[in-house]
Amino acid sequence: MIVITLLQVYLNTVRNWVSLDSGKCCVKPIMFITNQSGLDVYILTEFAQRLGWNIIQAPKLSTHGVPFVKDMYRYAAKRLPNCSYYAYSNGDILYSHGLIDTLEAVSEVHAGLHNYKLSKARQRRLN
Repeated sequence: MIVITLLQVYLNTVRNWVSLDSGKCCVKPIMFITNQSGLDVYILTEFAQRLGWNIIQAPKLSTHGVPFVKDMYRYAAKRLPNCSYYAYSNGDILYSHGLIDTLEAVSEVHAGLHNYKLSKARQRRLN
């Protein structure tokens, strides 16, 4: 019986985002953390930091301790103002390089436009 822990899933996701950085399209991952502590959180953040992730305390939390996505986007836009795209993803979703290929294609189609682009994706379960 193979047992996969949530920490292993998150570590794979950290590796996955780093693998998307092709040089042409630069991926700059930011991990927003909350006040959680423990060995798993320490291992995950140390591993991500070694792979070049920015580890940041979530800027603002709800009364239930959940980060506000709007504030995370604002922080990312201030810290990385020259990025063409900003994205939010849960820590258990993996992407192929097709994501980068799609963003590059959208950029080519919209070349010369100086407004923000909004793209939406939907998660599909493959059971």
